[in-house]
Amino acid sequence: MKRLISYLFAGSLFLVACTTSRKVQVINDALSQKDTSTNQLLSEKTKVDSGAIVSEIFNKIAATKLDYNTLNAKLKVNYETVDKSDAFMANVSINKGKGIFIIVKGPMGVIGLKAIITNDSVFLFYPLNKKLDKRPLAFLQNIIKIPFSYNTIEDLIVGNPVFMDNANIASYKTNNNKLQIGLMGQLFKNLISLNEDNTKVLHLKLDDIDLNKHRTCDITYSNHTPALQNQFPLNRDIAIASQSRFEIHIEVKEFAFNEPLKYNFDLPKPGKRR
Repeated sequence: MKRLISYLFAGSLFLVACTTSRKVQVINDALSQKDTSTNQLLSEKTKVDSGAIVSEIFNKIAATKLDYNTLNAKLKVNYETVDKSDAFMANVSINKGKGIFIIVKGPMGVIGLKAIITNDSVFLFYPLNKKLDKRPLAFLQNIIKIPFSYNTIEDLIVGNPVFMDNANIASYKTNNNKLQIGLMGQLFKNLISLNEDNTKVLHLKLDDIDLNKHRTCDITYSNHTPALQNQFPLNRDIAIASQSRFEIHIEVKEFAFNEPLKYNFDLPKPGKRR
């Protein structure tokens, strides 16, 4: 059961400015003039201008999340926990805002699990023993120890950055010519790393504001390809640490946006709960 639930979550886990990052570096000594008050005013203006540039970049990234109606994808998934690891293929169809359909295949293409995730529920069907289970969405949250909402799961599958909504810019800096923006949200501190021209999100580092919970989540996006006039990362590496550690590597083998759902299915009538 736990292995199949790991399948489910792993199967379900699945941006713009041309301003160079040098422009957002705060210049401590703008000009070496004798007039101290003038230097101070120049320094304050530089900070204000830099902050405005960072805010503009952040707003454009938030506004260029992949916007779609449907997604069909074939995924190769590798996952590892403290005591086990596995790999499998997953077919996924998303009807945005309504439902996520997941078919998990093991060795020899045998279907080990079919799942449907909705805004408030998780339906699990095990074809080998014909068992159907229904759980609240909080069931996944309790297993992973991260409060993923339905919309967050959709964003993870699509490769959109997560936990950016209703967050404020707390800091920014450049590291190896890449801009890093620190956000402060209601649940997490979020450190976002961008590529050199600030057009792609490369990494998210989430840390729980409540230090007693010891929750962290690292997400690395790579191998971007154009899609829907934006960028779609074909590879994602996700590491979640709380009371235990959970690592997932996802490779998108095939994908298509805004086409009829390909992997949707009907579940049998509810049977005896496991």
